[in-house]
Amino acid sequence: MAFIQLNYPSGALQQNTDVSIILPDPPGGAHVSPGQAYQTLYLLHGTYGDHSDWWRKTALERYAQEACLAVVMPSCGNAFYQDMVHGPKYKTFLLEELPAYLRSILPLSPRREDTFIAGLSMGGYGAMHLALSKPGQYAAAASLSGVMSFSRLARQPQADQPWPIQAIVGSISPAAIDRSQRNVVVQARSLKNRGIPLPALFLSVGTEDFTLKDNRDGVGRLRRLGVKVTYEEHPGAHTWAYWDTHIQRVLAWLPLRGDLVEI
Repeated sequence: MAFIQLNYPSGALQQNTDVSIILPDPPGGAHVSPGQAYQTLYLLHGTYGDHSDWWRKTALERYAQEACLAVVMPSCGNAFYQDMVHGPKYKTFLLEELPAYLRSILPLSPRREDTFIAGLSMGGYGAMHLALSKPGQYAAAASLSGVMSFSRLARQPQADQPWPIQAIVGSISPAAIDRSQRNVVVQARSLKNRGIPLPALFLSVGTEDFTLKDNRDGVGRLRRLGVKVTYEEHPGAHTWAYWDTHIQRVLAWLPLRGDLVEI
């Protein structure tokens, strides 16, 4: 297995950035031949997190090896994976720049059916938001303990929170955030109205998690739109014990080949 810690100058972010990448050994100890590539999971961190969270706090390397799945873990600050009004363009970085750059240097499949995105907490929101922002790029998106919108945080005093909401969205009101394409439900409705196929969606949350109500409400709204959602609740809270267990459920749900794919 290869574990890569990449640091490179990002044009979208206008700064050097860190990305951790897991490349498992192909089954049987084979090498990656020309015309072969890995299915790929972009895996997003939560608030206060960075590129190292998932591989330091879970057994992700083992899970990736068992699934023959490349895993890409970027650092994206506390900006809810948005193109900030005053700050880095994280959304552009993740949707445009990073996939193109990594595919130019690593054997990662460019096909939609081989590309997935997931995350925890803030990253759970980010995974759904990004997948619905560019549904032709991702076959599936999974949220662990995520939310549908970050508008509630915009109602809190800025000094009391780690998210620079005004730098992220400017002067837009919380109500306007909820009506905008920053709201996952609004995104899904827009895609449905235009007849654009959505990625498969998976949401999981602990029954002791403070995001439980948000998840129940959000899943209900998505289902009323006719969006197919795989939704699970299990005992647990907003903890790494829950996320380590249920990232395994995500991998079992994804349409993984368990081998290299031909491209």
